[in-house]
Amino acid sequence: MTEVDLTADDWQLVEQAQYDRNGRHDLTTAIITTIAAAEGVAPAELKDPVLYECVDVAAIEDSFFGPEVGGQNRDGVGTVAFRFGDYRIEVTNEGAIAVYAGTSA
Repeated sequence: MTEVDLTADDWQLVEQAQYDRNGRHDLTTAIITTIAAAEGVAPAELKDPVLYECVDVAAIEDSFFGPEVGGQNRDGVGTVAFRFGDYRIEVTNEGAIAVYAGTSA
């Protein structure tokens, strides 16, 4: 597996959205919809790469927005960054989804 530099210096924000844990869509749908908006296509038109091959969205959702355990939410704190094709995607524990495009050739 090739190591990928995800530092912010070489990336420009091209799309952002807010995930609502109590909303009608799951985190996977929110991420795909945001990437599709950055691409200017419908979510169903995103074919490659497959999101679950890039990141374990269920693990992010469980860590940041997980179900209650013993009456307490399992809310993690932080940001997860990963590559999706030519994009860098960031998801924060507050539900912010950001899509960045590379600025260097």
